[in-house]
Amino acid sequence: MRQAYYRNTLGAFLGENNSAIVGKLNIENTRFAQQWTIGTTSWIEFIKILKDGFSKLKTTYAKSSDWHILLEYEIPRLSSRIDAVILAEDLIFVIEFKLDREKYEAADIRQAEDYALDLKDFHLESRNKSIIPILLAPEAKHKKQDINNSTSVSHCLLANKNNFHEIIYQAYLAKHLSNTIIDSVSWENSDYKPTPTIVQAAKALFAGQKVETISTSGAESINLTKTSKYIIDVINDAKANKKKVVCFVTGVPGAGKTLVGLNVIHEKDLFGGHEFDTAYFSGNGPLISVLKEALARDNYEKRLLKYKIDSVGEKPTKKESQQSIKGKIQNLHSFIKEGIRNKNAPTEKVVVFDEAQRCWDALHFYNKSKQNQNRETNPFEIQKKSEAELLFEIMNRHKDWAVIIALVGGGQEINTGEGGIGEWGKALKTEFSDWYIHISPQLLFGDESTSNQTLFDIKPSSLLISTNDDLHLKVSHRSFKANNLNSWVNAVLENEPEKAKKLFSTIKDSFPIIITRDLSSAKKWLKDKVIGNKRIGFVASSSAVRLKADGINIDDRIEVESWFLNDPKDIRSSYYLEQAATEFDIQGLEIDFCGLCWDLDLSFDTKWIPKKFHVSSSSWSSNVQEITQQYLLNKYRVLLTRSREGLIIWVPKGNNDDPTRPITDYDKIVEYLERCGLQHL
Repeated sequence: MRQAYYRNTLGAFLGENNSAIVGKLNIENTRFAQQWTIGTTSWIEFIKILKDGFSKLKTTYAKSSDWHILLEYEIPRLSSRIDAVILAEDLIFVIEFKLDREKYEAADIRQAEDYALDLKDFHLESRNKSIIPILLAPEAKHKKQDINNSTSVSHCLLANKNNFHEIIYQAYLAKHLSNTIIDSVSWENSDYKPTPTIVQAAKALFAGQKVETISTSGAESINLTKTSKYIIDVINDAKANKKKVVCFVTGVPGAGKTLVGLNVIHEKDLFGGHEFDTAYFSGNGPLISVLKEALARDNYEKRLLKYKIDSVGEKPTKKESQQSIKGKIQNLHSFIKEGIRNKNAPTEKVVVFDEAQRCWDALHFYNKSKQNQNRETNPFEIQKKSEAELLFEIMNRHKDWAVIIALVGGGQEINTGEGGIGEWGKALKTEFSDWYIHISPQLLFGDESTSNQTLFDIKPSSLLISTNDDLHLKVSHRSFKANNLNSWVNAVLENEPEKAKKLFSTIKDSFPIIITRDLSSAKKWLKDKVIGNKRIGFVASSSAVRLKADGINIDDRIEVESWFLNDPKDIRSSYYLEQAATEFDIQGLEIDFCGLCWDLDLSFDTKWIPKKFHVSSSSWSSNVQEITQQYLLNKYRVLLTRSREGLIIWVPKGNNDDPTRPITDYDKIVEYLERCGLQHL
């Protein structure tokens, strides 16, 4: 499919009637039913300004007539279109037009830079090319700026209607390095292999995009559509033959399990589903909060833009958008409590349970329910059953068919009472043996991706089990620049420094991981990475209590929606580097560049030593239960795998005048990480 609504050489563009250009844009807009990034009136003005600028440019540099212009070029990952792309011999100009701006807004600059970065990372014909984003605000004042930037993606250049041609030409002179001519047809029809964040993916899916347009990555791309198709086939079979089915999907951290779950829910037309009988659930409160807020904001912004353009109906409200999202993404604990109160079959026939390995065991569910009993406005009968058993019990009330899709990560149980995937196997063996089971081989037999956990200790011969490789996602999309990152993290935490060092040599050039002992240096490293909408932030273990001495207080909890979604101007956002997200805040989510703050809760001395801090005695203790030791290792496994593009690890220097922060204990952590391949900033 041709990706732009309009394409031509600059010379032909200058000679074409303005109304004819707008007419072509109108036709394409109708055909693809996508909202333009700017309105028709703005386009008329944009074309006039472009023509004026390119006419002046042609006078200065005649060969610019052979350059190519593309209008409304699609960026599927961002669910948007670039206003204009100029292919200038070996250079790519990305132009974002803001007709109504009298000054250069930070959000507009980030938008232009984000488009350029997206092309660099995911658009194959743009790899190794110089990409120059330009924000064109016609009425803004001239601003002095450094055009001679050495990076492959420049920081955004700022232009108005009077100096636009000068900015383009000066950037061309500074960046033009070879006689290579970018082929416009090949470039426009290039493979585009994005790896969206879960927030971006959710927004794109809810906007009606297909998973195949937003989900493929790099040379080792994995086809998430195969997994989605397998599950949809299972649902159709369950429906046609009146079966109860549970389908287990596994994968390495960041491989796209959540994306698969969301996609199945939004492909409901393929199995005759409706809005009310499909739902995505998670027991991960922060993930649910961030997704619902992001989708509500996106829905509201789109409806508001449409209202402004059409001027029809009542002005939309944020509350209406929040309500429209409410039933599609739900908290699992709330669903189960409602299922206990109401003994009827739920309206949902197909449910996705994300992070199924984190379901509560029977004792924890009972204790939490008792603990919160007085707070319940609508009390329910407290039962000593695991969440897995209760979920099966609720879905089993359907007389004909039902499907549970369980998304399973390995080694990510981080809290007391998280029963692990074995709770699901126990429920199937003892109570629900008539359910059909579809499972990846990795979860049936165990491997590194599941931390060697299995659904059953011994495969039961009496159960109806089908295994299929399509139910396992092997490649991480989160760290799209380092497919071996998860293996490196596992080697580090499993005390295999030589293996870790060898793995690190395969990722260090594309995915920086650096140590520093200085917090200010860590902050500067992160802030230098901010371009476009690249998000930075600190993360730390919830047990890292002595980081407080250096200014990182993990008891100062973040507002997750603000931390993950708000822009750099907001002090609550991750950009401010004043609050660290814990493993509970960030599990299931990700940011572009992380600063991991490492404390003595995970110390090292020939092996990893998980520790607990006792406030009463102001001391660390290594006398920790075995299950708690595993939780601590898993906390750092989560924190080490939250970054998409790079990681800096800050290990405090310590202070021998403070017995809770001995220098040698911090030094030993650093020495071990050095043996794993890491170098200092």
